[in-house]
Amino acid sequence: MIVVTSNWGLGDGTLVPAAAAWHGTLPAAIHRAALRAGIRGDGCYRPIERLDLVMAGDTFDWLLSAEWQSDAKPWQDTVTARQAAARVARRSIAAARRLLGPVIHWARQGLSVPAAAGARPGRAQVRIPVRVTLLAGDRDAAIEQYVGDRRDRQPVTVGSRWDDGRVSIRHGHDLDPACRAGRDRPGSQDRPPTLAESIAVDLVGRFAATARPVAPGIGRLVRSLAGGGPLGIPAVLSAHTGTASGGIGGCISSITDTWRRCVDAWWHEARRLVPACEVEFDAVEAIAGWFAGDCTGWNRVPKGLDRLCPKPPHGSPGLVLGHVRCAAGDSAVVCLGPGPDPTEHRGPTVIACPGVGGWPRWTSILPTAECPAVVAIRAEEPPAAHGGRIVDAA
Repeated sequence: MIVVTSNWGLGDGTLVPAAAAWHGTLPAAIHRAALRAGIRGDGCYRPIERLDLVMAGDTFDWLLSAEWQSDAKPWQDTVTARQAAARVARRSIAAARRLLGPVIHWARQGLSVPAAAGARPGRAQVRIPVRVTLLAGDRDAAIEQYVGDRRDRQPVTVGSRWDDGRVSIRHGHDLDPACRAGRDRPGSQDRPPTLAESIAVDLVGRFAATARPVAPGIGRLVRSLAGGGPLGIPAVLSAHTGTASGGIGGCISSITDTWRRCVDAWWHEARRLVPACEVEFDAVEAIAGWFAGDCTGWNRVPKGLDRLCPKPPHGSPGLVLGHVRCAAGDSAVVCLGPGPDPTEHRGPTVIACPGVGGWPRWTSILPTAECPAVVAIRAEEPPAAHGGRIVDAA
């Protein structure tokens, strides 16, 4: 059985709480899915043989930190920046222990499930082996450096891609024009930030640091802004300011003014050090103008900016991406990225493959009310037996 999840964004707690309330649902959801997967198609119960848990990138968010609201930036190659990056990573890993503790325990000891008694679950327990893999994303690109060297204590595998010959899993930020790094500047060890990094650090991070004194309950809004990506930010801001959610209540006017000041400051900083972005127009100017508006009509991306949308490959059966989101009809690729409404943070995006023969069928392990969909890896596969729709994983 394979379980894939991504985009947790566990931070260091310096700007927003290190974890959201829904983060703690993962271990219970996985355990439940493993039990249900033991009920086979013939109605008989047989425990699954093995569980592969793949956290497909951005498990940590090492960009949203107060460490970067100074002269040090994550794209700099200086002693100060490297020390700051190490502090951010250490704090976020320490904060994640409580949430990921059960998963690490399974990797060491196995996951307890009922043994089969005839064709039904019995009272005895058996332990199935669990393999945990952490893949690098755009917000935790150095995960191998900070987690990989702890393998003697943490029984996890770290890398950039998971592949068993049938299913291939990676974060997929290389398909996002806003996340592609530019070349180093001649005569400098630094590199320019990507557009996504620039927005995360110099806009969203600055906004978090500036708005906290005005609205202490700003954490949920900031987390949503960080997770929405460049094209999802207006949607998030519009939803939060329109409904007075996230604990900001009567501070809407102050929040909006603070946001616009931060957009202006980001524009000046991005003009000084132009972010790398693989589009043929002035993305900084276009985004700054859009962000400084009233942020209404979030589903209407300005003409031209749609070229910043990630472009997943076509015709790749078995490919799972944690960062991007496929357009309708691209069912050969399963994507875990943000859904159509990036303000919805009701739980982690998690899908599971029971491990049957042939190409895999993926199902959400979230409650049906939150994600009532069955996902097929191939477009030609028939509808699910229980009548569920075949739709995109996001």
